[in-house]
Amino acid sequence: MENSTAVRYKVLEYAHFPLWIIKDAFWFGALHFEAHKPVLELISLTFAIPTILISFYLIVVSKSSFQRLEHLLIGFWLMANTLWMTSDFFGWAVTYWSIGFFSAGLLITPLFFYRLMQTMKNL
Repeated sequence: MENSTAVRYKVLEYAHFPLWIIKDAFWFGALHFEAHKPVLELISLTFAIPTILISFYLIVVSKSSFQRLEHLLIGFWLMANTLWMTSDFFGWAVTYWSIGFFSAGLLITPLFFYRLMQTMKNL
């Protein structure tokens, strides 16, 4: 990767996690502070959008198959988590979709750990 591209990639990779934590914190707040629920839901959904977009982008632009697998695993978790959140907020029947994304993540987890062990062995 070109240096500036690599820096942008790392910035997005690092920004991804705080956005996710903020999304989850406002989700928690919406579930427990009824008086502010609509605002907290809106903030949580607002943070979910860039978090998911960054996740998809990182999957697409990852140069190594290990990085792609890592971001795919995180992407599955994030999609499942966000669907679960919308189910909590709006009562939408998306629980099975959420379970599907969690299951997909669980299915590729052994492959991820296998590749991680290979990478560590080669260091």
